Amino acid sequence: MQDIPHTRFINFVDSPAVVAYSPAGTAQVQLDPQTGAFVDVTGYRSISIRTGPTSASLAELVIGKISGTTLAGLSAWTPDSQIHTFDVVGPQMALVLKGGQPNSTENLQLWVYLRS
Repeated sequence: MQDIPHTRFINFVDSPAVVAYSPAGTAQVQLDPQTGAFVDVTGYRSISIRTGPTSASLAELVIGKISGTTLAGLSAWTPDSQIHTFDVVGPQMALVLKGGQPNSTENLQLWVYLRS
């Protein structure tokens, strides 16, 4: 029997995410309006992310057990308007931006595509 793909598309292209940078220039993107920054990726096998222009100099995808006591790994890349794809290796994910303008906000176009 063939697997039926399960997908989820998180779209901040039409309505950009408001990203608030800390005094250190770091921001955690609120990917899910109901749960906040963390997204449950249980049941998915891959994550693809594409960000639009940002003042951040580094993007980090955190995957693992994030809520409560955290034990997770991260994959980092320079925001470059390319599609970046990662294997799901844990139950939760979050997107962190670093190197942004401290104490500022920006509207960020991005999308996340989850596939089983």
